[in-house]
Amino acid sequence: MTMTSDDAQVVFHVVGMADTNLLPRLLEHFCLRDIVPDHVLAERQGDEMRVTIAIRRDACPEWEAVARKLGQIFVVKSVLTSVDDSARQTAAG
Repeated sequence: MTMTSDDAQVVFHVVGMADTNLLPRLLEHFCLRDIVPDHVLAERQGDEMRVTIAIRRDACPEWEAVARKLGQIFVVKSVLTSVDDSARQTAAG
């Protein structure tokens, strides 16, 4: 099976305040684009929440704009993104 670059996954790593509004505000940006994340993990660590959201890159070509929007949420402290091409590299290699 040959995989393409569209099989790449974008992972958003978010650190925010442990606030009841954090998760709905993060997921709202995916809902507005009709995207269901492949993976969502949220963990509270003291006064902070660490949230990981993974989507397929082809489902959201504007993922960089989404990352900027997530960073503008008032309860968000930081947003890091990564693109995982390992599935494509494993299939090709």
